Amino acid sequence: PDVTAVILNWSRLPNVVRIVSLLCGPWLEDVVAEIVVWNNSPREISYQTFAKTGCPSEKLRIYNSPHNAYFQARYIACEQATTRFCFLQDDDYLIMPEIIRALHARVLGTPDHSIHLLPPHEVLSTQLRTAVTSDGVHTSSAWLGHGTILPRTGAADFLALLHHLNASEDEMKMADNYFTILNNRIPEVWFDQGIELGGGQPFTVGMEGNERNKIHIINACRYLDTLLSAFRASDMSHQSRLPFIEVDAVAPTGHPIFQAPCLGASCLLQTNIPLLLPNLKAGSHSADDIFMQELRSIQSLGQDAVDHYLRFPPSQAVDGRPDTAFRSQFPARRGDFINLDMLSRVGSASSTIEITLLVTRETVDILHQALFESSTDAANWVVSTHALVCEETELTGLRGLRSAPRKLQECSVQSQETDHRFFRATLLVDIPSSPHWMIYEFWIRWLA
Repeated sequence: PDVTAVILNWSRLPNVVRIVSLLCGPWLEDVVAEIVVWNNSPREISYQTFAKTGCPSEKLRIYNSPHNAYFQARYIACEQATTRFCFLQDDDYLIMPEIIRALHARVLGTPDHSIHLLPPHEVLSTQLRTAVTSDGVHTSSAWLGHGTILPRTGAADFLALLHHLNASEDEMKMADNYFTILNNRIPEVWFDQGIELGGGQPFTVGMEGNERNKIHIINACRYLDTLLSAFRASDMSHQSRLPFIEVDAVAPTGHPIFQAPCLGASCLLQTNIPLLLPNLKAGSHSADDIFMQELRSIQSLGQDAVDHYLRFPPSQAVDGRPDTAFRSQFPARRGDFINLDMLSRVGSASSTIEITLLVTRETVDILHQALFESSTDAANWVVSTHALVCEETELTGLRGLRSAPRKLQECSVQSQETDHRFFRATLLVDIPSSPHWMIYEFWIRWLA
């Protein structure tokens, strides 16, 4: 195990006990080495508080902070860890073990940056606040409390950068507002499957809390502009590299890839099916107008498009629930793909593997024009030569605005190979009837 889990406690101790019990369970024993509960509350807690969780005392570290250190506490706790990675979360969310396993499997492949779980409205904000300027800014804001995995060195470098900036006590406390902005790398965010626990008194409440966050995010953007200007003005060969900030990261090109971890199994859905109009491009003159940019984008999208984004996120294709769905906002187009990363190779020589989808009849038309492939490394793909087989189920789809619910179809294609990790379907042509993707479930079935 090479992950330290850090949980901040403020006013929801029963939640923290529940979260610790989950993090300390057998399903994460090869991932989580230590759990740190940082208690920001004046009410002291002890190991006895967690006795019922059955978590051994050598795995659970409790720190009663002499004062409320707010959000900087998570970075300090992570910096002090002995493991390679840290997993951070707030005390009002339950993140299932299979999702933490998915984060861990993926971060091993990209060990230099953080991955953030976010609910759909926060993914949208991160997407719309993305700033890319000619001055070398390529950043956005993303929260950490819904579940984030990051390298321990990332937390240490971030704190070093804040000290280099002589950040005020207030800025240190509100560190979450600075983390992804100052990293100057467009953050990797996944649509989450988080279970809200509620209870207690949240820290960010109402308009006042949002305004305070906004002030700090704009402040972070100004810091970033200043740091990049200073870096460009200096002789770069003599410039000792600043910690944490990416001065030469590349702005992403092409269509964004949206990602969502599976619930009930360790896997990750990836798709390039556009969730927003392609003409909404990242770009602002300076980093500190990201809120204006977000507002303008929402106005040009319109409320219907925003509602659709929040109502049919990709995460609903892998949540194990046949009563929720991922629906594309626009008609399917050539090149659209959906991919499942099973995080390790699945199947054996004696088993049959099927790529399986629960979809509407409209989506069956798309699947008939799709190429089904599998791969061990996501670079070399093997095409399945088996036919798509679709059967009507007894499950009914969501009721449309003007239509009665119709029975869903279960479609499957036998994979050409066993012992593969990645499985995808790619649409090869534009379809004249302009059907929309509507996927209720997407999974890999293996039959012994």
